Amino acid sequence: MVEISVILAEIFVIPETDTIIPPFSSKIGKSLLSNPKNVSISPLKFNGKYLIKYSNVPTFLEVYANKVYSFEVGGNKEEVLMALSNLENKRLFNTLWVVHNVKIDEIRVNRVKEFEMEVLTPALLVNPFFKTKRKIFTNKASYIFFTNLLDVTGFKRGDEMLHKAISLLDSSLWEEPSIMKYAKVIYAGNEIIGMVGKLRYSVVNEEDIVFKVIENAIAKGIGSSRRNGFGRVRIRINGDG
Repeated sequence: MVEISVILAEIFVIPETDTIIPPFSSKIGKSLLSNPKNVSISPLKFNGKYLIKYSNVPTFLEVYANKVYSFEVGGNKEEVLMALSNLENKRLFNTLWVVHNVKIDEIRVNRVKEFEMEVLTPALLVNPFFKTKRKIFTNKASYIFFTNLLDVTGFKRGDEMLHKAISLLDSSLWEEPSIMKYAKVIYAGNEIIGMVGKLRYSVVNEEDIVFKVIENAIAKGIGSSRRNGFGRVRIRINGDG
């Protein structure tokens, strides 16, 4: 297993004037960071909530002058810091976005027996066994955390050890009764359906890899297209807020 320290940075920004932005607002963060690779980037947040319009028709969001918004960047410590080195004020969507502050947290998860994961932006789940364009909606651990498992282990599809790691993950995380919903958004002009909800798991085997996978999910989110803001999550452990 590749030992990787993961961090989550929150960047606070202020638009100079009122303006209209896309309905899935991760384009702001990607542009202010000059479109970095290998990190996740969230949609904009305001008062702790992601700015997303759930809709089956193209629509827009409005942001207001001198209000403080934020977005998150998560992943490998070195890659996140590299991305932040390119952070700068930039004119986007007819206004100047000014960087106000940056907060960085290192993600650590201690041994836990159970946790709840709230999926806050639509997750686009990946089949761990073969590539497919078909949408997947499930709370099975190997599907939910597959991209995180790839990050943590460094394995590629087809590696024999990857199949063992998938089996270990499924035998370590027991799916408890969960709430799964389906949300439709417009991203880059395309209609995309993903999964949101509250997923609960019991940890039945306290393997190091399990907790590394959970840390990676907190920092980077779950599923594919995490760099575009999909699959953002919040994890509560033993009822913590």
